[in-house]
Amino acid sequence: MEPARVTEAAELLATARRTGKPLRELPAACKPTNAADVNAIVDAVTARLDETIIGWKIGFLYSPRQKPLICPLFKSRVFDSPARVPLSLTPSRSIEPEISFRLIRDLGPRAAAYTVEEVAAAVVACASLEIIDTRFDTQYRSIRQMLDDKMTRLEALADHNTCGAYIVGPGRADWRDFDFAELRVVMKTRTRTIVESIGGHAFRDPFLPCVVLANEMRRREGLKTGEILVTGSFTGFFEVEADEPVTANFVGFGSAEATFASGA
Repeated sequence: MEPARVTEAAELLATARRTGKPLRELPAACKPTNAADVNAIVDAVTARLDETIIGWKIGFLYSPRQKPLICPLFKSRVFDSPARVPLSLTPSRSIEPEISFRLIRDLGPRAAAYTVEEVAAAVVACASLEIIDTRFDTQYRSIRQMLDDKMTRLEALADHNTCGAYIVGPGRADWRDFDFAELRVVMKTRTRTIVESIGGHAFRDPFLPCVVLANEMRRREGLKTGEILVTGSFTGFFEVEADEPVTANFVGFGSAEATFASGA
């Protein structure tokens, strides 16, 4: 994508973030058509925001052999569990269970690739919840419709991979003792079970994309102690009610809780 088109898309998305006024869609000339376009728009939006970066999210369009999608997590949108997240910040009320990883040591810039063991030794694992949200008008097209449609999926992902906020539970250093592909996951409120699965992560093991992320970031600023690494959901996202605590329980491992707070 031409730099001028990246700039146009970034200005529109950054303005939507600042004003809270959603976009119907990006102009045809500045719609992303591949992962490189998505990453360029994300970076350009980030450069226009006065936000502190506290982590990174990685995703893939179709295959881990392709260029990954990488976007930052902002400190203003990351919460410790249990969390009350203002509806004014994330009005979608869409949420999903995840395992994230927190850096306990730097993985800085360098020429040599990081090994699996080096990355594994640098992280603890945390039961987590991701809130899915968008700067696009969900009255026109829902987030799910945008992500399910090949024509609009890249456009949705250019909006910081639809990350509205992130909730992180305590870290476990013994995470390698668990088989995440066989771990029972239950997301529920006090009155109902929203979803239940055994495993379900796209890569079976949510740690594996961390190695790709570390090796992408070693060519940039690297990864820093305390940062959160986000690698994807176990179940996909579900819409829940406001003011009702939602818990993601990775049975035997840990849990995270969040409430969409209407009065906050």
